[in-house]
Amino acid sequence: MRHLITSILLFFSIFAFGQKNDRFSLVLQLQPELTFYKNDYAFRWKEKKNLSTFNIGLNASLQYELTQRLSADFGLGFIARKLNTKVFVDQSLLPPPYYDSTKILYTTKSVSFRTLQIPLGLTYSFVKTNTANIFIRGAYIPNFLLNTKYEVNNYPGFKKNVWQGHSLNLGLGFDYSINENIKFTNCLSYSFVNTVAKDDYTFSQDEKKIALTHTYLQLSAGVKIKL
Repeated sequence: MRHLITSILLFFSIFAFGQKNDRFSLVLQLQPELTFYKNDYAFRWKEKKNLSTFNIGLNASLQYELTQRLSADFGLGFIARKLNTKVFVDQSLLPPPYYDSTKILYTTKSVSFRTLQIPLGLTYSFVKTNTANIFIRGAYIPNFLLNTKYEVNNYPGFKKNVWQGHSLNLGLGFDYSINENIKFTNCLSYSFVNTVAKDDYTFSQDEKKIALTHTYLQLSAGVKIKL
């Protein structure tokens, strides 16, 4: 994972060095979101409800202006997501010293993910003036799971370091010029697709391994600095 990120950053640095600097911008953003999921992934017959929690992340990206209206971007982000949901934890699969062969049925109060995101996006500005523009943005986002914390039995966060899945996001946003080189930028997007890999440590009454599927509505707000 470290070598992949280093290689991509090196590629973009070399590419940016060989291009006109006024086509590149650095985008720095906070990303508050509402994460949507089920209240219960463990029990077969219990009533399922839709819940949401507020989570927040960070993102830094490099944007390249392909034309006056079309831009491409690549970035690196971090998000910590907490789901207040129930799922069974199989302690017989946990690493030492948390391994336990007695198989007591532990049910979580919540599950938290710490995830790196590598967004690849395209932005089209359909309204553009000297001071502001309105745009639509689509993004493909591979998600790399750093660790997971199961709120049960005083367990710590367990290191994962695996690809969790990917997201396909579509959003609407606008930029507003503060001065010649800096713009205020934000975008409200929704994850129409958000795949989640099955977790080896969790299970339900129906599945030996289970994925805690979820989607999110995310606001990306920050500044765009022309390089």
